[in-house]
Amino acid sequence: MKKLLLTYKVHLFVTILLLVMAAGIPFDSYYDRSILASELELCSTAEGAVELMEEEEPVLAVEAGSDYHGIVAETEQVTLQKGSYRLQVVSLSENDENYVEIYSPRKLNEDNTEGVLLAREALKPGGDLTELYFSVSDSMEDISIQIGYEGDGSLNVSSLYLASTERMYTDLFCLMGAIFLISMGIFIWRLRGGRLNKEQQITLLLLSSAVILVSLPLSYDFVLDGNDLYYQFNRILGIQEGLKSGQFPVKIHSTMLHGYGYGSSIFYPELFLYFPALLGCLGVSLVNCYKVLLLCMNGATAFVAYRSFSGMTRSRKMGLLAALFYTLSVYRLIDLYTRAAVGEAMAMIFFPLVMWGMYELFLGNPRKWYLAALGFTGIFQSHVLSVELTLCFGTIFGLCCLGRLRDRRRIKALFCAAGGTLLLNLGLILPLLHHAAYPYRVFSVDSTLSWWTVTLPKLFDFILANPTERTYAGIQNSGEMPCSLGFVMLVGLLVFLYVYLRNEKRDGLLKGSLGALGLSFLGIYLSTDLFPWDKVQNLPVIHRLVTSIQLPWRFLALSTVLLCLVCAVGFYRFSSEREVRKLVCGGACVLAFLCAGIYVNRYCEEAMPKYSKENQYQREQSQVDVLYFINVAHSNSYRIWNRTNTFAASEGLTLRGCKRAENLTAEFQYQMSKAEITEEKQWVDVPFTYYPNYAAYGKDGSRLSVGIGDQGTVRVWLSGESEGLVRVRYQEPWFYQAGRIISIISVSILLIWIFGKKRKQRIT
Repeated sequence: MKKLLLTYKVHLFVTILLLVMAAGIPFDSYYDRSILASELELCSTAEGAVELMEEEEPVLAVEAGSDYHGIVAETEQVTLQKGSYRLQVVSLSENDENYVEIYSPRKLNEDNTEGVLLAREALKPGGDLTELYFSVSDSMEDISIQIGYEGDGSLNVSSLYLASTERMYTDLFCLMGAIFLISMGIFIWRLRGGRLNKEQQITLLLLSSAVILVSLPLSYDFVLDGNDLYYQFNRILGIQEGLKSGQFPVKIHSTMLHGYGYGSSIFYPELFLYFPALLGCLGVSLVNCYKVLLLCMNGATAFVAYRSFSGMTRSRKMGLLAALFYTLSVYRLIDLYTRAAVGEAMAMIFFPLVMWGMYELFLGNPRKWYLAALGFTGIFQSHVLSVELTLCFGTIFGLCCLGRLRDRRRIKALFCAAGGTLLLNLGLILPLLHHAAYPYRVFSVDSTLSWWTVTLPKLFDFILANPTERTYAGIQNSGEMPCSLGFVMLVGLLVFLYVYLRNEKRDGLLKGSLGALGLSFLGIYLSTDLFPWDKVQNLPVIHRLVTSIQLPWRFLALSTVLLCLVCAVGFYRFSSEREVRKLVCGGACVLAFLCAGIYVNRYCEEAMPKYSKENQYQREQSQVDVLYFINVAHSNSYRIWNRTNTFAASEGLTLRGCKRAENLTAEFQYQMSKAEITEEKQWVDVPFTYYPNYAAYGKDGSRLSVGIGDQGTVRVWLSGESEGLVRVRYQEPWFYQAGRIISIISVSILLIWIFGKKRKQRIT
């Protein structure tokens, strides 16, 4: 009893210690930003009247007697979240006619014009600090702070300070809450008799160490740059803003492209991004939402890999070894950080589970068909292209094991796995198939695959130079991003080949690992410049199928998971003597940690900060790719980015009462001049990116025709009346919702069945 009380006291002490340590982390609760005079952009129209004086501290100066009147300088455009703010301007003004104003040039007004003045204050003369307050009702982008000159005297501005007047971020409270909840969970588990034996403790220690090592780039108070980082940030922000506006599930990222919206969620699965988005809705900063996502991905990779590899090998020690290789695998880290390919890295969490499921379907216990269904569902909800690659390799594996289907139980299990996968993902598949009937650019990508291959010297690169490069990996070797499987994989496969050739009597595990090695070699061959991609792409029928792969080096993800199993078997079977085995496996683990550590160290040293508290919500012109647009003239992100937020109308129409909301609704009133009333239909282009499910209704509820307007926007064809009110909204067809309901019911039934089955096994 005393020992039990002591254990709980230690648990309480550790919990309190962690809470105190968390409380000391310098999280930012308020938005604040200092802007020096050197960071201001001088207006070209004020040239000659204003200059930037480089003294001890840069000063923006307008000399007395200047004939210019108006804006002389402004800050870069910033994005502010909903809330109230305070702006302080350190200036020296000789009169009170000079001013500072907060202006948003992209805000749509009801009279179909753009621009709104949020606040304006005269600069106090005599060198006093000028202070003004303003509020932002919704998240607003392109806000600019402008300095105006209207007097005859001189004006000097040295700095500005912008800060929120209320708490904006809840990172600290959420972290402390997470620590408390995890502690309570562990306490309840221990109270119910949960204990870890020595082997489990070692497993937890090693896997935790691996997760910590690969998560070190997340320890900064900013996010280091990656190739697709801007897009991943905006996916999370798009879901977050969509949830705040009342969308659930989020159909269109309504805040992207200056509010025109982007249908990323239709084509790019986002189920697992709801977690960081919900944290954002609770007030966690976007930077830390992204960090939490990657940390959870690393932890989930270690857990799923350990369970899956242990199940395949029927050995926890080999499973641990393979899980360490996989968690520390260099290609996975390149996906996660260099490329910031979150979708593919997320799919890699479930590759080991699919392997385990396929093993049980064809070689093991067919009653565990649900493992394959859950694995494929995880990949489906992460990255559609990874589903295609996994199905390809799964089919090859199935054909190699075709003889095993003589057992009718396996045929039944195969149909259960396929049917279960279909039902679990029906809510995603139906919208994707519906949009496949339209000419989206994503369905007609025509890239040269040979450009996106890997050269052999890079495959097992140990140095891992240039981890922040964005250049193609297949053109040449030097000065490009790494695209490596890791040196430990080369050593491991050589050790496995030695073990396999040495043993004359080969059991099922060795034979199965040899098959995995063969599949991994196939993936390596397909990913390199040795494969004749140019010739394959010239084949009439095959062309469209292979072009959808986009990047042949993606096959390395599948080779990685296969090689991790092969290497673990090779190192573990190297010797039958226990001490030698420990030494070999220990050395392999050290090498895996070393390879991952080299990459992490190089990336942390060379990568530049990309997002911090100051610019984490900032939109960019390249915030989306160019894939998810209808393939019509001028329909791309760059055209829409530079388009105004106003409604466009055919000749003779006057518009008023123009509104566009983030919940994918808009409305306008129109009036047609008598001179323009003709038999030809009049139209209005609504500032939304066109997607098939937008619908328009007149004031009486009659439905109007909707089509594609200029630059891929939503065009509403009017009914012919001389005036009227039109409301536009995004309206999904009934079978979308039906598919989601079927998927939710299927998930519920499957989980209840699995847990019920596990419970019966414990009782018996």
